[in-house]
Amino acid sequence: MSRDRDASSSTDSRELGELLRSTSFEIDDAEAAGQRHGYTNGLASRKSKQSWRQTPPWRKRSCIWIGAAVAVVLMLGSLIVLQKSNIVEQIRPAPDDDGIPPPPPPLPPPPPTVPPMEEFKKPVDFKIIGLIFFGRPTTIAILDCYLKKNLVTNGGFLDEVLFAVNTDNKADIKYLDQLIKTNKLYKKITYPVLGYKEAWEHSVVPEHMYIKIDDDMVFFDDNAVANVVYSKVKHPDSLLVVANLVNSPETGWLHYHFGAIHSYLPETKPPSDHSDGAALGPKAWRASALPMWNEEGEMHFPITMDKPDGGEVLEADNPAAPPFKGHRWLPLPDPKKNIYKTPMSKSEYNPYGPDWKSWALAAQVHYSLLENIEKNQLHLYHYGTSSPSSSEGIWDTGFGRMNINFMAIWGKDVLDNLPFDSDDDEHELSVGLPVKLNRPVLVNTHAIAAHFSFRTQHEVYDTDLMDRYRAYANEMVCTKDNQIKIPKKGR
Repeated sequence: MSRDRDASSSTDSRELGELLRSTSFEIDDAEAAGQRHGYTNGLASRKSKQSWRQTPPWRKRSCIWIGAAVAVVLMLGSLIVLQKSNIVEQIRPAPDDDGIPPPPPPLPPPPPTVPPMEEFKKPVDFKIIGLIFFGRPTTIAILDCYLKKNLVTNGGFLDEVLFAVNTDNKADIKYLDQLIKTNKLYKKITYPVLGYKEAWEHSVVPEHMYIKIDDDMVFFDDNAVANVVYSKVKHPDSLLVVANLVNSPETGWLHYHFGAIHSYLPETKPPSDHSDGAALGPKAWRASALPMWNEEGEMHFPITMDKPDGGEVLEADNPAAPPFKGHRWLPLPDPKKNIYKTPMSKSEYNPYGPDWKSWALAAQVHYSLLENIEKNQLHLYHYGTSSPSSSEGIWDTGFGRMNINFMAIWGKDVLDNLPFDSDDDEHELSVGLPVKLNRPVLVNTHAIAAHFSFRTQHEVYDTDLMDRYRAYANEMVCTKDNQIKIPKKGR
C-alpha cells in the first residue's frame, strides 16, 4: 500500500514539474511574439488563461498551494525587515539640526577608591595618634622601641603617642614620666578616675584616628600600623579595624588550623648548660637554636580550665603549672604528627575558652611566632578576603566578641557613643556598638601583632619569652641608643 502511495506521489511530482515548465515556456513564447507586434502583455495574458483553463483541477490546486507558500515566505521576510528597522530607529539618537546623531552620553565617573596597600601613603588630612593605656613598665620597655620606629619623624604613620595613665602605682608613674622625656611626640594623659571608659573620654578628639595599643604588646610587624589605617580608610562603614592578634581566643583557633602554630612542649628541668648563647640568655630568640624536646615520660602537657578569671596563679604542685621559672619551650620531633599532643590541640573558637584561660596555649603561640619571624613566614597568619591588587586580608568578625589589643578607630565614633553601657570597653566596641550601629568589626590579617598575656595567663611570665621578645627587639627593632636594659634578676 505504501509502495502505491510512493509511486502515485512520484507521478504527481513529475506531472506537476512538467506543468510548470510547459506553462513557463508558453508564457515566454507569448512574450516573445508580443514583443514583435507591440502587445506583449495582452498576448501573454491570453495564452496564460488558455493554458490555465486546460489544466486539470488537481494541478491547479497544487499550483495554488505553491503560490500561497511563496507568498507567506515573502510576507514574513518583509515583517522581519520592518521590525529590525523599527528597533534601530528606537535606539538611534535623534539627529541634531545638521542631521548628525549626537555622541552618546559620557559614562558616570567611577566611585572614589583607595589605592592598593603597596601605593598607600600616610594621610595628611587627619592625625594618626597612638593611644596606650599605661600600667605595665616591663612590657612598655619593649613596646617603646616599636612606637618610636613608627613615629612620623622616623618615616612611620604615628603623629604622636598618648599614654593614658591607668595605674596609681607611683613607681610605674615615675617610670612613665622618664619615658615621656625621651621623645617630644610622647604625651601623658591623666584623668580623675581610673577606668577604660574614662580613659577614652579624656584622650580622644573627634577628627583624629586612634591606634589603640595595649601596653603588653611585645611585637608588631613593620606595616601593622599602616595596614590597619589603610583598612579603616578603605572600609569607612567599619566601626574599627583590628590587627591579626597572636595570643587571642578569637584568632588562636584560626592560626592553629591555618598552620601558623608549631609543635612545642616545655622543658621539665633546668638545662645543664647555663652559658649565654643563641639558645639561652639575653640575646637568645631564634627557634632554630633551641634543642629538640627529649624528656622522659609521655609527650604531653596538661591544661586546666578550673582556674578563676581574676588573675589567680596556679599552685606549684598543680600538673598544669609551669615546671620552673624561666623555663623554655622546645620543638618536638615529627612536628606535624605530634602537634596533636600539644596544648594547642585543645584550642577552641571561644572568647572564654582555653585560648583565653591557658598560659600554656599562650606560650606555644608565642614560640610559634618567633619561629615564623625567623623563617620569614608571617604569611601563615594571612587569611580573609583580599583584593588581587592589594596585600590586604579582611576578616569580618560577624558581630562576635573580638579582642581590641591593637585597633584603629575614629575619635568621633568613640565620643558619639559615650558613655558606654558597660564597664567592659572591649564588649562595647566589638559587640555592643557594632550591633547597635550595624557597623562591622574587621580584622586586617596582614597586620600581625603579639599580645603577651591576659590576666588569666599570668604564668606565661614564668617562661623565658619576655627575654626572647626583648632580645629580638634589641637586635631587630630598637636603635643603638635605645636598647632595652636587661633586668638584673632576668637572664
